[in-house]
Amino acid sequence: MSLEAINESANLLLQTTLNANIGFTEIFTNKEKYIFTCKEEEILNLATRLELLKKQIRVLQYTLQRKICLEHFESSDLDGENVETSLEERNKEKKSVYAALNTKNRVKDKATENTEAGRVIMASLFSEGNKTSYESCLNEMINQRDILVSGFLKSHQELLGTQYELINLKKTVIVRHIENRILMKQINEFISKPITKYYENPENNQAEILQLKVNLTNARSKREIVRNVLQGLILESGVEWADDEHLLNLMLVIGEEL
Repeated sequence: MSLEAINESANLLLQTTLNANIGFTEIFTNKEKYIFTCKEEEILNLATRLELLKKQIRVLQYTLQRKICLEHFESSDLDGENVETSLEERNKEKKSVYAALNTKNRVKDKATENTEAGRVIMASLFSEGNKTSYESCLNEMINQRDILVSGFLKSHQELLGTQYELINLKKTVIVRHIENRILMKQINEFISKPITKYYENPENNQAEILQLKVNLTNARSKREIVRNVLQGLILESGVEWADDEHLLNLMLVIGEEL
């Protein structure tokens, strides 16, 4: 469809009342019958508005050029070079604005062409009296899209929750590692002390040994709990951890003895 036909259709469309139950408008142009959806009507209105904007741009360009010429002749403070530079800068600015508007115009024209092509395809698939089938097919596709998007968002939320739990468990494991290192350091210091020193005060030494044993037992228990919880979380998450190098290394690390 040419731009003139689109403008003519748009003018007729502005005078036509849309059927609110179906959402289609029938227009007769040059003895040809066209059926437009609400979106197509909006595009036609935009095309008409775009033509008006083009006319306004031409008028503004002419007015601006005339104003620049008058300022050039009336101003006596600026020399010739400054006036020429100012005019060139304004000219570049207006060209940039015009290029941007021209780009938008091409995009809108392309959208109009695509809409017209889609309308022809849908008209060939669905007859004029079979609008209900067209609407049901469109609604079914929209519902399928919504289901896919909803499933994706749900999976994404579950993944974020699992990642958050893994981060917290990693922090807990790091804390336990630090506590274990401190205990191992204390044990090494205890072992490295001279044996004769323990015979000097055996009661205090026994109490210290018992306390270290209790601390070591508690640390091992906490470590086992954290390790089992982390392994269970990874296994029950449904993630193929064996195919993920990071998760595989994590499972191997938490399964090692400290």
